[in-house]
Amino acid sequence: MSKGKRVGSTLPKRDATVIFNRRAALMSFVGAGVLGAIIFRMGQLQATNLFSQEYTNAADENRFDTRIIAPPRGIIYDRFGTVLAQTSKDYQVSVVQNDVENMEETVGRVAQILGLDSEWARRAIIRVRGGSRYEPQPLKEGLTWEEFNAINVRLPELQGIKAMSSDVRAYPYDVVYGHPIGYVQKPTQRDLDKVIEEEGEGATRATYLRNPTVRVGKAGLEASMETELHGTPGYRKVIVNARGVEQGEDETERREPVRGSGLVLTIDHDLQRTAMQNFGEQSGSAVVMDIYTGDLLVMASAPGFDPNLFVNGIGQNDFRAYNEDEKKPLYHKTVTGVYAPGSTFKMMVGIAAKQAGMEDNWSTSCGGGFFYGGRTFHCWSRHGRVNLHDAIKHSCDVYFYQAALRAGPERIASVARQFGLGQHFNVNVPNIRNGLIPDPVWWRENRNEGWTGGLTVNYGIGQGAMGITPLQLAVMAARLGNSGLAVEPRLIREGPNITDPPQPPHMSGIEADHLARVRDGMYGVCNEPGGTAMRAGNLELVRNPETGAMVPLTPENRGWQPVQIAGKTGTAQVRALGNNRGRHWSTIEWRYRDNALFCCFGPWHEPRYACAVVVEHGGAGSGVAGPIAREIMRATLMRDPSRRPPARLAQLEQNLARNA
Repeated sequence: MSKGKRVGSTLPKRDATVIFNRRAALMSFVGAGVLGAIIFRMGQLQATNLFSQEYTNAADENRFDTRIIAPPRGIIYDRFGTVLAQTSKDYQVSVVQNDVENMEETVGRVAQILGLDSEWARRAIIRVRGGSRYEPQPLKEGLTWEEFNAINVRLPELQGIKAMSSDVRAYPYDVVYGHPIGYVQKPTQRDLDKVIEEEGEGATRATYLRNPTVRVGKAGLEASMETELHGTPGYRKVIVNARGVEQGEDETERREPVRGSGLVLTIDHDLQRTAMQNFGEQSGSAVVMDIYTGDLLVMASAPGFDPNLFVNGIGQNDFRAYNEDEKKPLYHKTVTGVYAPGSTFKMMVGIAAKQAGMEDNWSTSCGGGFFYGGRTFHCWSRHGRVNLHDAIKHSCDVYFYQAALRAGPERIASVARQFGLGQHFNVNVPNIRNGLIPDPVWWRENRNEGWTGGLTVNYGIGQGAMGITPLQLAVMAARLGNSGLAVEPRLIREGPNITDPPQPPHMSGIEADHLARVRDGMYGVCNEPGGTAMRAGNLELVRNPETGAMVPLTPENRGWQPVQIAGKTGTAQVRALGNNRGRHWSTIEWRYRDNALFCCFGPWHEPRYACAVVVEHGGAGSGVAGPIAREIMRATLMRDPSRRPPARLAQLEQNLARNA
C-alpha cells in the first residue's frame, strides 16, 4: 500500500483551518447583517415612535386598561322638591371564576344562604360563564342589607365570592310613579345591535353599554329623557397583567363622571299618592290639570307596578304575573288607554248643536227611547221634557240623539277636536296615542262606506267608533273650565330644553254663551236635585272669607261659602250585551262590563283645576268614577298647589352638590 495517502484519512490540518475560517467569516458576516438589520429596524421604530407614539401607545394598551365609570342619573323631583327617582347603593354578590374550584358547589352555597332555588343557581352559572374569568361577575344584585351581611360573614368559606356595592337607580315610591317616570334597565342585546349597526363594532357607545353597571331608560320619562338624565361617563386608567386582572391605578388619568341633569315635574306627590290610593283594586286612570298653565298635578294609572324590580332584571315570576294580570299593570292607561267617552261627550254635542242654530228654549220629551231609521235608540231612564241644561244634568240620551242630528257629525267632530279630543299632546312620555274622533270623510277613507244617520245618533252619546284617552278628557274639562282657552298639558316644569308655555289662545268659533250654557248644565250635574253626580259634588268644603283657603266643613264654619265643582258622568259600553243588559253587573264577566267616566272642574266660584277619571269596567260613572274624582278634587282644592311657590331646579341641584 502506498505511503503517500491513505483511503478514509482526514484532510490536512491546513485545509481544515481554511474551511473553518471561511465558514466562521460567512457566519460572522450573516450575523452582523442580521444584527445590523435588527439595529436598523429598532432605530427606525424608535424614530417613528418619536413622532407618532404609535408603539408606546400600543405598549400602554397592553399594560393599561380604561375602565368606564357610569355616571349617576339626574334626580327627578315633584313640583315641591320631593325626590321621586334617585341614585342609591345597590348591594350585590359576585364571583371571580378563576378563583373557584367547583362553580356548582360554590354558587349552590350562595343560593342556599340567600334562600334561592337550584334553578336560579343554574341560570346564574350560565350567565357568569359568559363573562371574564378574572374579573368579578355579578351573581345577584339588589340584595337587602340582611342578605348582604349574610354573605359577608361567610366569605371565608366561599372561595372566589365577593360582596360588593355600587350605585343604582332607585324609586322610593315604587308603584305610585311606575308609569309617568318609568324605569331603567340593563341594556339588551337589541340595544347593542342598534348601536353597532349605527356606529360600528368598535363604537365607544357599544363598549360603554357592555359595562355591567350601566342602566338605560326603558319606559316613561326615564326613556324619553334618557339623553338629559343619563349624564357624562367618567373613566379610570388601571394597570393590568397579561390576563387583564387589575393590579393598580394611574390616578393622574382618572376622570370623574358628571351627574345627569335633574327634572322638576309638574306633579304634586301628595295628590298623586291620593289618586293611586283611591283606585284601590280598580283599574283605570286619573288626571288633574291646572286649567291655565296646563300643569299635570296628577297622572295616575292603576294598578301600578314597582319599577325597582326592573333595575337589576325582573324575575320571571314577577314579569309573568304582571303580563297575565287582566288589569294590565304595565299599561300606561293615561296616554295609551283609548275609551269611548260616553256621556262625557254630550257637552261637545250641545255646543255643536248651538253652533248649528239650535234655539235656547228648544226641548224634547224623553219617554225612554228615540225611534230612528227603523230602530229604537234607548235612554237609560224616562226624563220627560228636558232642555239643554236638564239634559246635561240628567244625562238624557234622547235629547242628545236629536241634538246630534241637528248638529251633524262634521260640526261635532270639529268642536270635539278643538277641545282636545283625538289630539296628540306631547307630555314627554312614550307611546302616546291620539285616539279617534271620526267624521264622514275619515269613515269613507278608512271604512270604505258612507256615513249613516244611525252613526250620528250614536255619536250624540259618545259611543261608536270614537275613542279618547284620559289625558284628552282632562284637557276637554280644562278648556270648559277656563271658558275656552286652548291650554295644553305638560309634565315637566323644569329641565334641559324645557321652556315655560306661552299664554294659551282662545279657541276660535267657540262662543262664550254656548260655553256658559253647557257649564251651567255641568253645575247642575253636581249641585242640583236630580243631578247624576250629587254624591261627587258633595265636597264638604267651604271657603275661608279672610284667606280664601278651602277648608273642611264644620259646624262652626257652616255659614261660609260652599266650595262646589261642575262635572259630567259617563258610562260607556264596551260590548253590546243584548238581552243581558238587565243583568246585575257582578254576574257579567269583568272585561265586558261598562267603563265608568267622570270629568269636572272647580272650584265653581273661581275655577282652577280640572279632573278626569276613567275606571275600566267599573260600571256607572256616577257610582264609581265620580266618588274617586270627588276624593282627588277635594284633596286638590284643599292643597291648592298652583298657588304655592314651586321648587326651583337650580336650588335643588345646589343642595345636592353641597350634600354630596
